[in-house]
Parts: sequence; C-alpha cells; structure tokens
Amino acid sequence: MIKKITNAALSIVCALTMSAQDAAAQTSNKDSLPVNASRAGHYLTFDLGGGLHNIAFKTDGYGDKNPGFGFGVVAGYRYFFNPNWGVGIGVNFNTFAAKAKLNYNQEEQNDTDPTLMGEHKERNYLTAFNDLEEKVSLSAIDIPIGAYYQHSLGAKWRIGAGAHLIVTTIAGSKYSNNKGDISVEAILPYYNAQLHDLPEHGLTKFSDFSGTPDFKKISIGFGAECKAYYAINKQLDLSMGISGAYRFSDIKNQNLPKLYNEDAREYVGITQSNICDGVKLANLSATIGIRYRLVRKPKPVPAPDFINVDLGNANIPYTEEELAIVEVPEEEPKNEGYAIDIMPQDYAFANNALDMSKQLKRKKVGDPIGAPILFETNSDRLKSDVNTIMDTVVVFMLENPDVTKLEVSAHTDNVGSDAYNLQLSKRRANTVVNYLVNHGVERKRLVPVGYGESRPLNKNATPQQREVNRRVEFMILELAE
Repeated sequence: MIKKITNAALSIVCALTMSAQDAAAQTSNKDSLPVNASRAGHYLTFDLGGGLHNIAFKTDGYGDKNPGFGFGVVAGYRYFFNPNWGVGIGVNFNTFAAKAKLNYNQEEQNDTDPTLMGEHKERNYLTAFNDLEEKVSLSAIDIPIGAYYQHSLGAKWRIGAGAHLIVTTIAGSKYSNNKGDISVEAILPYYNAQLHDLPEHGLTKFSDFSGTPDFKKISIGFGAECKAYYAINKQLDLSMGISGAYRFSDIKNQNLPKLYNEDAREYVGITQSNICDGVKLANLSATIGIRYRLVRKPKPVPAPDFINVDLGNANIPYTEEELAIVEVPEEEPKNEGYAIDIMPQDYAFANNALDMSKQLKRKKVGDPIGAPILFETNSDRLKSDVNTIMDTVVVFMLENPDVTKLEVSAHTDNVGSDAYNLQLSKRRANTVVNYLVNHGVERKRLVPVGYGESRPLNKNATPQQREVNRRVEFMILELAE
C-alpha cells in the first residue's frame, strides 16, 4: 500500500511540476515579485510523512508498553487572504500502532471436582500470560481546520507554520499476537499440583490469535505544523517539516473485567479490558511534499486588428477605428472642425485655440472625449507634458454642463500581478480626477474606474505597446435630458 501511495505521489509531483512550469512561463510578466515572495491566493498541498504515530494507553502495571510508528498522507487547501496569513482545511490519512508485553496471571473462578473426597475436591483456575506481546494497529481519517502563516526567507526559501483543530474518525482497527502465549491452567492445592495442556478438560495453550477492538469512531484534538518551502517557481514549492497532533478524546469503548474470557475462550484485547485506563491517539511526523499556488486566468479580451503607424523612433500600433478618430481631414471646415496631432510620447490637440463647444455637437452616451493620458511604468504620477490634454477635457466639461457623468477609466500593462495592477489603475484614475476637480470640474460629474490589465489595446508584446496600454481615457456616461 505504501508503494502505491508513493508512486501516486510521484506522479502528482511530476504533473504539477510540468503544469507549474507552463503556467509560470505564460504568466511571468504578470507577477513581478521575486520567486520566494509570500503571495496571497489559493494553494493546494500534498505531503507524505512518517514517525511516531502512537496509540497511547497504560497497562496498569500488568506489563510494558512500547510506542508505535506509522505514516500519513495529507492533502489540503489553503487560502491566504494576504501574503502572510491564511486559513485552510484538509484531509489526512494516518496509521497508528502500539505494542504491549504482558506477564501476569489472571485468576479465574474456582470450583470442586465431585469425583474427589474432602479437601481433595478443591480446584483453582488461572490464565497465565507468558511474555505475551500484543500489537494494536488502526487507521484514521483526520479533517484539520486551522490558521496558517508564511514568510519569505532567503533567495528561494519561505517558512511557514500553522495550528488547527482536528476531527478524527476511525477507519479500521486490529489487534494481533506477535509472540508469547496464553495458558489456561488448573491448580490442585491439596496435591500442590498444576495441570495444563489438557484440552479435554479446557486446559489449553494458544499463541496465534487476532481480533478487532471496539473503539469510538470520532475523536477531537488539536495539531500544529512547522515547514520550510523551497520555491521551484512562482507557483510550485517543495515543502519539508514536522507536524504533530494530539487527540484528547478517549476512544476506548469497552471496559471488560477480564483480558481473557474463559467462558467464551476468547482473548478480548488490551484496549477493551480493565487493565487499560484509556486510549488516545498522538502523532509526531517528519513530512515532505509539494505546495501548488492556483492562478486565476484572466478573461480573454478580443485583440483588435492592428496596423502600424510610423511615428519616427516609435512604432506604436493603433486600430483602424483609432486611426479614423485621429485622422486630419483634407479640407477642414471653417471654425467647426478640429484636428489631433499624435506625438511620439503622448497625445495632444494640435489646435490650442480649439473651441470645445464645437466638439461633439451630437453628443451621446459612450462617446470618447479627448485623448488618452499615458503613464510611466508602475507610476500613478502625471507626466509633465499631459497638461494640454487634461486642460482640453476641463474646457470640454466646463462648456458642456449637459454631460452630467464622465467616466475616467484607467488601465495598466501586463507587468505585475492582476491584483496589484487593479489597485494601480484605481490610483491613476483618482490622480486624473483630482486634477480635473482642482481645475474647476465638479467631482460629482466624474466617475473614476480602474480596469487593471483586463482591457489592453494590444498584445503587450513590446515596450511601445505596453506604453500605449498604460493610459487613462474619458467617456460620456450620462447626458442631461
């Protein structure tokens, strides 16, 4: 069974390693944190362990007891709501064992032999346990629920710890005779004689027996773990450590007066007799395993067809639709048209004396306003050369009071994690809104929205493409009737 479990574990490790390497290659640009960084998110864990897995009980002076050893297979789920702290649940399969060696005589009921006269009739019985070694074993399934901590350490290392409550259910149990024997004997006090090995008179000796002890099925306990994680990549860790648990519920279910039932000629097992004062489970294991971080795949955004526009040193892609917006008409109508000049670094209106009251005479919800505001990588600060663009939006909003809601939508490129980019885009939106408010636009007319990296204009394949995606755009959301 251990060999099968080990082979299955190795198969899982290989499959997860290949999957993690593929996923890491696809998402390497989306997570700029170092490989050993503690990350929030969802994790799957799988561990194998072994060590002291003891069925704890005492024999009340009737013999000696030695602790037992076993192994465990652990599968779990962890959710870290921030890079350091999380909660989790798991399913553990553990085996437990113990050995007890007995040397004592169990006195049985005395009687008389009617064929004899006087004191000759008295006959005493006893059951002798001669170096009898009993092995008790059981298997159990644990459900641990707890809190967990992790912290970055070294170039590729993390440390972790956890504490949990455990609900344990007994899956199977057995006791068996390892060596020694049980001898049922009779003593004739008058003759100072001891009779044994007379099966026809019930005086027998046996040494090969086994049975199923009667345990309570459910117990409660607590446990703890301490682990070190070695990062193979940003999703897959190797883990090694120690874990332990103690179930404080007594699982002994019977307290029979005799270890050997003479009438039924049955050995009942130490854990069911009155020479045992209680049965509890405890384990301390060394473990090795893997931990796999689940990465949510972003919803695919349809990529538009691009054509290249030669902008000198830059080669920035634009859609056909965008080019239709920024093209300068060959014959510009007097006093009614406007033109936009696309600069290599930013967008700007070419006509500084533009009368914004003439722009978008037929305004409707969904119309874009002005040109995008571009940002540096990992920054929410405005560039020094974007004032012209934002002042154009200010003029438009002041001269068009019927635009009661304007969306200020911010976006990022794909460098960094999804969660970080979402927060960065919100900061960029708020930066632009604050500028517009400081220049006279009512805050209630502005709706800042951060979309993170979910709505790129291109494939983020080059630095120039990523620059275009780091933008804030303006769109009419609501018009007064």
